Amino acid sequence: MKKLIAFLIMIMMVLSLMACGGKEKADSNTENSTSESETSEDEKIDAGEVIEQALEEAEEFESFSVEAVEYYLKKAAGLELSALEPDWEWKLKNDYCAYGDEPDSGYGHAVIKFTKAEGEMTDEEYQIWLQKVFDATAAASDDGYNIIGYEFAGEGEDALAETTLEEALGGWIQGWGFRADGKLFVVYVSQEYDKEKESELDRIFYYDSAQIDVGAGLQKSWDDTMSEAEEYMEEHEDEIREALEEYTN
Repeated sequence: MKKLIAFLIMIMMVLSLMACGGKEKADSNTENSTSESETSEDEKIDAGEVIEQALEEAEEFESFSVEAVEYYLKKAAGLELSALEPDWEWKLKNDYCAYGDEPDSGYGHAVIKFTKAEGEMTDEEYQIWLQKVFDATAAASDDGYNIIGYEFAGEGEDALAETTLEEALGGWIQGWGFRADGKLFVVYVSQEYDKEKESELDRIFYYDSAQIDVGAGLQKSWDDTMSEAEEYMEEHEDEIREALEEYTN
């Protein structure tokens, strides 16, 4: 979902650029403005259509599978899925609970939600799993330890500094980073609940799943990343517009 949202934001930025470009053309040539406006309406990009098509392609290439997760983790980050699995017996609730991108792209991620095969997941079971995952990413890292990561670094913090599991779980969004083969990766972890069931462990929710998302992280700060993205969008406006139009067609 994070990937799709990011893609949608990118499309919105492009559409904004297209709108600005269309306005400039209309101002410079009143006679052609009507025809250009009509053409623009006919060729308007539907963001929902783009996302739907992206999902269809993901299904076609079997990205929604445990095998895709295993392949991404191993090739991109040097991680074995077995090192991230919980010790309790697990299952996938549906076909969309495991997803892996093509690692050769240089970006993307792999996410999988482990749902307990029987019963409710205890707090102790979740904490044991978190420690296992934290230790696994540290062992696979170039440094031998996990780092804060640019996604989680606060003002004045060194994103490349070593972090502890307690610190990584202390924020509103729980996660950390690690460096593998010179590249920064980001890890998001969470426990998920079944809204149709009531907890038997005196908790508000019936937690039965643990989810992990490992992907290419920010290689520099948010400000630097967004600045570069804006510069790229402005420099390659025509190419991006053409690519999106070709994609939707």
